[in-house]
Amino acid sequence: MTGHGRSRQPRPDKRPALTHFLCLPLINSASIPQLEKSLSAFRKDHRLPLGPHAGHDPANPTRLGLPDTAFRPLGTLHLTLGVMSLTKQRLEQATEFLQSLDLESLMHEAERVASRSSPRSQTHSSHAPQTSTSVAPFTISLESLHALPQAASATILHASPVDPTDRLYPFCVMLRDKFIEAGFMLNEAEPKKQMPSNQSPTSNASQSTQDSSLSQDASSHAHVLPKTLDPYTVAMTREPKPRPLLLHATLVNTIYVRGRKNYADKSTPGKGVSKRFTFDASNLVSQPTGHALPPTAASAKPIPINSHIWARDIALNDICICEMGAKKLQPGSEDQHGLNARMGEKYVVVAQRSIVPTQ
Repeated sequence: MTGHGRSRQPRPDKRPALTHFLCLPLINSASIPQLEKSLSAFRKDHRLPLGPHAGHDPANPTRLGLPDTAFRPLGTLHLTLGVMSLTKQRLEQATEFLQSLDLESLMHEAERVASRSSPRSQTHSSHAPQTSTSVAPFTISLESLHALPQAASATILHASPVDPTDRLYPFCVMLRDKFIEAGFMLNEAEPKKQMPSNQSPTSNASQSTQDSSLSQDASSHAHVLPKTLDPYTVAMTREPKPRPLLLHATLVNTIYVRGRKNYADKSTPGKGVSKRFTFDASNLVSQPTGHALPPTAASAKPIPINSHIWARDIALNDICICEMGAKKLQPGSEDQHGLNARMGEKYVVVAQRSIVPTQ
């Protein structure tokens, strides 16, 4: 009994500690110079020193005014497919499982899903040489800027991978589902409460259209689904249904800000300090951003682009299992090209598998 005469209630089981995650790294020799340039410019535009007016710039309402620690280091950029809680033995098993997967078959399935659901991918495929055994590697651009959980009180800003063939999203859903089925990855069930219309669970239109059209079609006929379903449809109709996969690269995350303050609510009495550092990104993510295209012959004014272009032609070469928690990279005599200083931090890769199709 406690001092108040009540018995102490047993604590509910805590969620197991997350130890690893499955991802597609975005950092390679081709993407580094592009991302370094675009992210450096973004940091310069939206960084302000901490102070009484941090986070607020009347002269430029689109300036975020974020501390340096909110910007994710270049070396950490990746696309997360899911998180895991693994012991040493389970990590060894997950590594073996990754190596055993028939990735080429998954890529063929993703190509088939994309071809039947996306006119854009059909057009792209019609101009590409096709054989029964070969499949093209994934090459994406990293574009746009989105806020989570909502633009007015954001804690995260992220960019979206854009795949002109529309194969990447179904491939990643099927790969995630394989790890869920094998028991290595946590199945984060889709919440019952619907998201507001301005908070789409997927970042780009092709993903959202493809995801909704196929999953709705499969769900409406779930009681008569044949056993020969493609892996993507199986992934979208499994129970409990996983949370929609949000393929994204995190650029800003305020969880890493020490002594976090909620500047959005700083003027409100009693709300000067918060567990979360939130910021208002409404003016930034809701308006045309990024650089402008050159003027056309019919107009003397630049044409605004409706999204940031962070990097183009990024080859996705590997699937990795990484440890949670990025490690700081220390410049030293062995770092002849100063790469550690440029990367800043990096996740430790414990398992790696190439997804570049073999010839």
